[in-house]
Amino acid sequence: MADAGALLETEALTRRFGGLTAVDGVSLRFERGRVHAIIGPNGAGKSTLLNLLSGELRATSGRVRFRGADVTRAPPDRLSQMGIGRSYQTANIFPELTCAECLWLAAQSRPRASGIFFRAPRVEAQVVDSAEQALRACGLAERRLSLAGELSYGEQRQLEIAMMLATDPELLLVDEPLAGLGHREAETVLALLRDVARERTLVLIEHDMDAVFSIAGTVTVMVNGRVLETGAPQSIRQSARVREAYLGEEET
Repeated sequence: MADAGALLETEALTRRFGGLTAVDGVSLRFERGRVHAIIGPNGAGKSTLLNLLSGELRATSGRVRFRGADVTRAPPDRLSQMGIGRSYQTANIFPELTCAECLWLAAQSRPRASGIFFRAPRVEAQVVDSAEQALRACGLAERRLSLAGELSYGEQRQLEIAMMLATDPELLLVDEPLAGLGHREAETVLALLRDVARERTLVLIEHDMDAVFSIAGTVTVMVNGRVLETGAPQSIRQSARVREAYLGEEET
């Protein structure tokens, strides 16, 4: 039975690559309306886990449930239609298109129709409105006609988040959104994620611990593909096991 308070759940989720077990029996619950951060050293299996949740990898064994439905074998496009958005370690945009065009492409993926070029004007208006709302929400309204490839890297991160929002997701899977950003750009993106989290559920992978502890309501620590510990940020900060395994500190 699915947990009534969880939007997304995993049950003994496992992914093997030959003799390597990248994700090993991970059972987690991601509650609605919360930011759940996943941290751990390089090679801990964090991004592989996100790829399993987004449908980009197939699980070797175990289960993924979204809103109580088994989506373990669902492909990425189906999960997007169901309300799951995904970002990547490197901004995934269309550099040759304008910001407005990138957002139109993202927004038009949601309405269900047999042929997108023959939709009713009402549906097309909804697509344009969704794109414009996402553009404004991410602070890029004045960059509407700029080519995505000409934006700064921080702005490209904002655009990628805007593209997710344009698909009207209930759950966002966000992979290292602050990677490669300067201090000011990181602050802008972090503030944007806080705004986004007011109305949505976020699963966040991030190496900046100050950022993680400032935004997350729940933190899971992974080591060698397994869950070491899950809890509130303060309990994770104080955990001797986490300090030893992740921060490289031994209890004295």
